[in-house]
Amino acid sequence: MKQIHLTDLTQKPSDQRAVFYTTEGKFIIQNDSPLLLVRETLERFQWNVQAVHEDECVLMVQIKEEETHDEADSEIKLIAPRDYFLSMSSQLEIGKKVLRAAHWAVANQMLQFCSHCAGSLEKVPETTEKKCPQCQKSFFPKLSPAVLVLIQRGDEILLARGPQHPPEMYTILAGFIDLGESAEETVYREVREEVGLEVTNLKYFGSQSWPFPDSFMIAFTADYLRGEIKIDPSELEEARWFHRDELPKLPPPSTLSRKLIDDVFVKRRSF
Repeated sequence: MKQIHLTDLTQKPSDQRAVFYTTEGKFIIQNDSPLLLVRETLERFQWNVQAVHEDECVLMVQIKEEETHDEADSEIKLIAPRDYFLSMSSQLEIGKKVLRAAHWAVANQMLQFCSHCAGSLEKVPETTEKKCPQCQKSFFPKLSPAVLVLIQRGDEILLARGPQHPPEMYTILAGFIDLGESAEETVYREVREEVGLEVTNLKYFGSQSWPFPDSFMIAFTADYLRGEIKIDPSELEEARWFHRDELPKLPPPSTLSRKLIDDVFVKRRSF
């Protein structure tokens, strides 16, 4: 992303849209959209622009969060990027532009100081890089790879619920890839550790950037092989088999876990 001047911003075409976000990393939403008309928004609200970033994917405008408090009677609202995506009704609505903007907004908030010498980091023009002017160390938005796995046993699917999940909502198993592991090895380990089962016939399904704060999800399907459910109470509160005709409350459609359940388990078995 390159930094551009405010004068360049106000000269953008009237139909140019941008993601506006606050110094606290929240999206500014208007009419349920995070993509706002640049010139119209700046002329209307007269916000103090802190920084502007642009690349081939997205234009982003940062403002002070406290300035939005004066707009309480307008149609705008502040929302954490993660909450925005979880509220979306369709996976197709999640565009590359907004996902990239979310990752940058979160990373820009977290990458403030050098972990080597504690100096303040500075943005590098035309990239997502930040650099320490004291020791010259470079920093980039982090990606933490993790796996998801949908485990099937005939017409049943294994779903689990952890303490971080909303009440009554169940989802598929997930876990971060450990040092030295392949994604496939992580699946076998996580399943064994979290529910005490063994799986087979592992197949890749797809992936999704989930920048809350920095996950990159890699999804698989697998078939149950053997074992009885024995949960790890430090990770899960419950895990059980659900018949495809009696599924519980599932994650929002914007998540890769829900897309995996719908595409593989529900749709392909509904005929």
